[in-house]
Amino acid sequence: MLGISSSVIILLCIIMIVAALLSSPFGIFVADENTEPDTKKLVQIVDEMDAEFSARIASMQQAAGKVDRVEIQFVGSADNSRIDNWTDVVAVYAVKTSTDRAAMDVVTMDHQREELLQAVFWDMNRIDSHIETLEHTRTVTVEHSDGSVEEQSVTEEERVLQLSISARTAEQQAALYDFSTEQADLMKELLSAEFRPMMMDILGKNGDTGLTTEQVAAMITDLPTGMLGSQAVELALTRLGDPYSQLKAGQDRYTDCSYLVQWVYRQLGAELPRTAAEQARFIVENGLSLTSDELMAGDLIFWSYEPNGRFMDITHVGIYAGEGKVIDASSSRLQVVYRNVFDADLQVMYGRPYVQD
Repeated sequence: MLGISSSVIILLCIIMIVAALLSSPFGIFVADENTEPDTKKLVQIVDEMDAEFSARIASMQQAAGKVDRVEIQFVGSADNSRIDNWTDVVAVYAVKTSTDRAAMDVVTMDHQREELLQAVFWDMNRIDSHIETLEHTRTVTVEHSDGSVEEQSVTEEERVLQLSISARTAEQQAALYDFSTEQADLMKELLSAEFRPMMMDILGKNGDTGLTTEQVAAMITDLPTGMLGSQAVELALTRLGDPYSQLKAGQDRYTDCSYLVQWVYRQLGAELPRTAAEQARFIVENGLSLTSDELMAGDLIFWSYEPNGRFMDITHVGIYAGEGKVIDASSSRLQVVYRNVFDADLQVMYGRPYVQD
C-alpha cells in the first residue's frame, strides 16, 4: 500500500507541475500543439498581422490622395528599415494574458487569445501619418515677346506624405503595462537565450546558425593568419546565434546588421559609423570601394531592399567570410548567421573598411 501511495503522490506531483507550467507564460511554447478547427498556429497569426500592418500603410497612402512623394521614418531603426519586434510582442502577450487579473492560459491560440495578441501587437507598434507641404523657390529665365530675357523666381509647392512607424521593446511595454517585478522577470526569462530556440520555433524561424561549434573551430583554423580581414571573420563568428533586434542592438548580446559590423571592427581598432548606409559612405569617401570580384574575407557587402532615404538606399550589410559565404545579423532569421551570399541583384556596393598593408 505504501508503494502504491508513493506512486500516486509522485504522479500527482507531476500532474501539478505540468498544470502549473501550462497555466504559466511558458505555455506559449506548446500553443501550436493544439490543432483543433478553431485554433491557429502562432506563425499564421504573425503572417496575418504583418500583412495587416502593410495594408494599413497602403491604406494611409491611398487616403492621402495625390502626393509628390512619401517619406517613411522607422523610429528606432538605425538603418531606417522595418522593425520586427515579434519576439518581444509574444513575450509580453504571454505574461500579460496568463498573469493579469483576468488570467487565462496561453497554451492554445483560439479567437479570443488571437484578439489579445493583436491588441498587444498594436500597443507595441504604431503608424502615424501627416501631410507636409513644402515650398521650393527656383529661378527661371523668361523670354519676352520683344526678345528680352528676364530671370524670375518661381515658388512651387510639394506635398509630402510623412509616415512615422514606431515599435516598442518588451521592456518599454512592460513599463506601460505596469508589470510587477515578478511579471518582468517572467518576461525576461521568456526572452532569454535558453528559451530562444523555442521562441524561434513557434515564430517559424530557422534556428540554424549555419555552422556547428566544430565547424566554427575548423573554419577559424583555416583562416589566413596575420590578416585583419581574417581577424574580422573570426570575431564575427563569435557572435553566431546572437539575437537580432534593431531596438536593443548593443544591449546584452543583441545586435543588428550594422552594429555587428561596427562591433567587429571596433575590436580591431577601426571605428566605423553606426548605420549600414554611413558605413558605405565612409568606404566611398575614403576610396575603399571594391568590386565583387575583389572580395576577400572581412570585406563588407551592402544591400538595398527598398528606398529608405539613406546613402544609396542601403538597408543591410554583411561581412564576407570567403568561399561565397557571408556572416550577417539577419532580420528574417532573428539572429547572426553564416550562410551563402544572397540576393546578388540587390547588392549595391562592396568595400574594405581598412587600408590593406
